[in-house]
Amino acid sequence: MFKSIGPRAVFIAVLSVVILGACKDGTSVSPELASEDSILRFVPAGTPYLFATGTPLPDEMLDKFEPKVDEMLKAYQVVFREVFRSMVAKNSGDMSEDDIQRFSAVVDELTSLLSIDGLRNAGFERGSQLALFGNGLLPVMRIEVSDEKKFDAAIARMEEAAGESMSVAELDGNSYRYVGDDDIRLVIGAFDGTAVFSVVPGGFDDDQTRQLLGLTLPDTSIAETSTVADIISTYDYTDHYVGFIDARRIASTFIDSPTGLDVALLASMEHDADEISDVCKAEIREVVEIAPRLVIGYDEVSLDALSGSMVVEMRDDIATGLSTVSAPVPGLGQDPGGLLSMGVSFNLLALREFYEARLDAMEADPFECEYFEDLQAGVAKGRAALNQPMPPFVYGLRGFNAVVDDISDFDMANDKPPENVEASVLVALEDAQTMVAMGAMFSPELAGMDLQPDGVPVQLDLPQLQAVGDVVYAAMLQDAVAISVGSNAESRVKSVLNADSVQPPPMFSMTMDAGRYYALIAQSIMVDRYGNDDEGTKLELSLASREALRDAMLVIGDMYDRMAFDIRFTERGMELDSRVTLKD
Repeated sequence: MFKSIGPRAVFIAVLSVVILGACKDGTSVSPELASEDSILRFVPAGTPYLFATGTPLPDEMLDKFEPKVDEMLKAYQVVFREVFRSMVAKNSGDMSEDDIQRFSAVVDELTSLLSIDGLRNAGFERGSQLALFGNGLLPVMRIEVSDEKKFDAAIARMEEAAGESMSVAELDGNSYRYVGDDDIRLVIGAFDGTAVFSVVPGGFDDDQTRQLLGLTLPDTSIAETSTVADIISTYDYTDHYVGFIDARRIASTFIDSPTGLDVALLASMEHDADEISDVCKAEIREVVEIAPRLVIGYDEVSLDALSGSMVVEMRDDIATGLSTVSAPVPGLGQDPGGLLSMGVSFNLLALREFYEARLDAMEADPFECEYFEDLQAGVAKGRAALNQPMPPFVYGLRGFNAVVDDISDFDMANDKPPENVEASVLVALEDAQTMVAMGAMFSPELAGMDLQPDGVPVQLDLPQLQAVGDVVYAAMLQDAVAISVGSNAESRVKSVLNADSVQPPPMFSMTMDAGRYYALIAQSIMVDRYGNDDEGTKLELSLASREALRDAMLVIGDMYDRMAFDIRFTERGMELDSRVTLKD
């Protein structure tokens, strides 16, 4: 059965879900990320990417949330079984009845791991540390296991369910399993207290396979360098979790003489760096320097909250230029409470100037490499777009912030819209009074409001807005206008209008009541009977699957209190910050 392409792909996919589930539930932890005795001893110092867990999350937190995570994993068991069986049904014409039965047995065995007990029985404990990294370009995942025999037994149970064993090879007395052919293989094994998963090209010899599986440790590991410690220090991260993708190293693999395992890998791909011209190599490096690295990590781990960030580091001039394209918008970037808030900010004139500066640079020093022909050809189109006339008031727009305090009296199942909405929308403008005056030219109702830039609320008599709220108020200052609907509209519009502007201003910001948000998702799942497979084809989900998904969403909503997400440009680059507060 493992020789069949369809089941083999599903085997790999489900196994990946199980392993990622082991880390998502907070069980992937370790003493010190920087310790030379940690799992990072297997990671080459020059790895182009790494994502690793570190110091344990608090036991009190794990004790609190593990039962909920167990509920969620068990709910996903139901969903995964149906999704994968739907995939089998779709391809049943290429499979025998025996293959279908064995496949179902394998799925049952794999999904049984999606529970705390299932993970423990496979050797993945609360203290298991995880590292996903590149040995050169090749991906390797290592997870500490409490007992290698438990892990081997879990794999053996899958093989028994399949009615067929995977191929077995041995190196230096260490056996490992693999699935694949002479071109490429997925390798699974347990050595030195860790389970390892990797992809091995067919042309690798024993020495290369030893390096990939960690039977031969790298000459210098990343644990012996300051790379991880520097990221933690620079971004004030904790050492619970940290990761990076180094675009420079990835690009160098293809344009310079490869080293290590990449020599054989690129040879198998018939890639020859000597075929790339010196001009192209120089320009590829130039492009990569625009955003040379991505880093990710937590900056707070407590019983009250989890927060972290992902930062796309950028070249100084690019970061400086982009830091001007957002603008202050009252309230944007703050959490006002309520169901949901969301908004964006922009300085269109600054964005135009930034774009124009990039076009100037490409005209002054055009790309000569054929790989960038289309990019260079876009300069003329960019100039033409900038020369299009734009109404002056457009450059006065600064963004908006919408706050939904409450929505009630609606019925998704019967497409009944909400009858009660408590919400506000603020639009930030360079000259709000002029903008409102322009609107009054097209709306007699607006002209009769006598809205002044003094922040005093004025009740609106607009039938279009009264459809979603019994009471509608508007207020204006010189740089913003706001509208609120609902029972407390008069006081709310003043509060929204006078909210502080966060510095530096986010380009995008969203906050939400996590419990209510996931409850709404759960409700919508029971209305919509369909999901999508990998090809985007709709799959009708059974009532049991939809109920399981609903229950999983409700469990998440029972764990989290509020969630926030911001995107902003800073002197370091593009920063994506997220924060979730935890329920008692």
